[in-house]
Order: sequence, then structure tokens, then C-alpha cells
Amino acid sequence: MKKITFILMLSLFAFIACQTDNVNTETETFELKSYGTTINPGAFNAIPAKFAANPDAYVQSLLSTIAKGDGVRYGCVTFIDGFAIIDDDCSITSGVPRDFRDCDLVGVRYLACAPNFYNQDCIICAVAYIIECDGRLGWVLGYNIICDISPQPF
Repeated sequence: MKKITFILMLSLFAFIACQTDNVNTETETFELKSYGTTINPGAFNAIPAKFAANPDAYVQSLLSTIAKGDGVRYGCVTFIDGFAIIDDDCSITSGVPRDFRDCDLVGVRYLACAPNFYNQDCIICAVAYIIECDGRLGWVLGYNIICDISPQPF
């Protein structure tokens, strides 16, 4: 029982420790190729009323339009060859983007996950957070960062 408690506390500490970075959302976008639109990370993207009963289906339909190729880009993170590469001028925050933390979280869809190219003890996931703000249903692009902070052998 002590081992399980220790692992849970260690996981909680890793989660909290990884939420101290910042996100520069002013200039970074990714394109939904077949719709010809761009969505800013951290920007509220409305979900049509006909998908209110199943917002995850709407987000999934958008994801199927993203061009597959050598690398897939979500905001300022590119997932390529099994690694997540963060742009040099960008730092990311784990969890729902700061502007929407007061909203109600309805669902979470993981878009892509991979180890950080520069720190392979951390896994970065691009995440679509489905939220309800002021009675409006929508989603925002965010990230989830999970780091292994256990002591490594010498």
C-alpha cells in the first residue's frame, strides 16, 4: 500500500512541477487542411449546436481533416519521427489554457503524444479540451506534459 501511495504522490508532484511553463499563443497556429482555416492554440473554438450531445464526435471530425505527413503540427509543437519538438521561441503549459481554467471541462481528446526531443524524460501530448464557458460549448488546444522525475542510476 505504501508503494502505491508513493507512486501516486510522485505522479502528482510530476504533474504539478510540469505546469510552470508559459505559452506564447499570439503567433502560433495550425491549419485544418481541408477546411482552409487556422485555429490558434488557447483560442475558443465553438462547437455547432447539432454536436452538443456528442462534442467529441465534432472534434474527431476536425482531426480527420488534418493532413498526415512527415510531421503533424499542433500549435507550436511538431510531432515527427516519434518525437515532440517544441519551437525555440515557445514554452508550453500543461493543462487547460490559463484563460479557460474557470470553464467547465466536458471532455478531453488526446491528439498526439511523444517524448520531448530535448528531454526524453518528458512526454508531451497535444490535447483538445472540450469546455463549456458561459453556456457556450467549444474546445481549445492545449498540452499535457508528463515527466519522469524519479532518480536515475549513475
